[in-house]
Amino acid sequence: MGTGMRVFSVILAAIMLVVTAIPGSAQSSSSSGRIEVDGVIVPTLQDAFDIVKPGGSIFIGPGTYKMAGILKKKHGVSITGTLPSSRHEGTIFDGVAAGGKAAFVLASNDILLEDITCRNIKVRDRNGACVRFEGKNLTLRNVRFENSENGILGSAGDTGLILIEDSVFIGNGANGRSHGMYINGGELIVRRTQVLGSKDEGHGIKSRALRTTIEDSVIASLEGNDSRLIDIPNGGLVAIRNSLLVEGAKSVNFQLLSFGVEGNLKEKNSFVMENNIIITDREGGSQLILVHKSAPAPIFRSNIVVGYLRYEWPATNYLFDTRAEINFPPAPDLPEWAPLKKK
Repeated sequence: MGTGMRVFSVILAAIMLVVTAIPGSAQSSSSSGRIEVDGVIVPTLQDAFDIVKPGGSIFIGPGTYKMAGILKKKHGVSITGTLPSSRHEGTIFDGVAAGGKAAFVLASNDILLEDITCRNIKVRDRNGACVRFEGKNLTLRNVRFENSENGILGSAGDTGLILIEDSVFIGNGANGRSHGMYINGGELIVRRTQVLGSKDEGHGIKSRALRTTIEDSVIASLEGNDSRLIDIPNGGLVAIRNSLLVEGAKSVNFQLLSFGVEGNLKEKNSFVMENNIIITDREGGSQLILVHKSAPAPIFRSNIVVGYLRYEWPATNYLFDTRAEINFPPAPDLPEWAPLKKK
């Protein structure tokens, strides 16, 4: 085996993933339908948001909740649901938005939201979200966003750090202006997260953050009529590593990525993609990336590229014409691979 193929084999082995469901929880069924604020039971999510104190904790038991809420100026709050298990479907918020915005309108700083499913959020202006974040510093962990206009929508201005880990965004998007995730400022970090089947010309990830980092994640069109997988309209510092990106046959946009296309670039700009698998299933192929003329040239290295993606690829990448050539399953199935374990 030549040196090039040995390097390719190491890269492939290092980043092959299995796209799996979120694991279940051992939470007791006695907590079904219960919302607690620091141990005190309350009837609704809005009641919980009204009485919780800064630094407090909200627990939401398993069940389907037709309610929403607005959390204002209550900093340091943790909101924890229950993951699905063999006994129940977990904590689900379904089809209700507060203030014409979102199921969870979080106008507070340093918030943790975890172990919750949110689905079917739609509002009159078609810009609803499961989470509307209007504060600074948010962590989403083990959250599932389904069939909504936006999964998460961040407000304009500095939203601090938005950290998204071990979560799933599936079937989100609307009218070409709502997306799987839409972040408008601050810093965005996405880890071990799946963004799947965005629809109605929505992007999988749209970020105007100063810094965007995507690691060990899957962004795939599946059979959705999405736009770009990742759209970075105003530049910034961008790093995409150890991830799987798959443009589907029904994708409306013929570019997988963009960088700085709307101008108004950040003070510091760079775009680096390394150690990823990048696939297009679009008939006739696609253009890899659209870059603003004032933005620095992107850096692509040690990526595995499958299908016809127009770009002047550096020799440090590995190019294959078809899925079959690399023993990947036919579209729209995803290659089986396992995210790198972070200790």
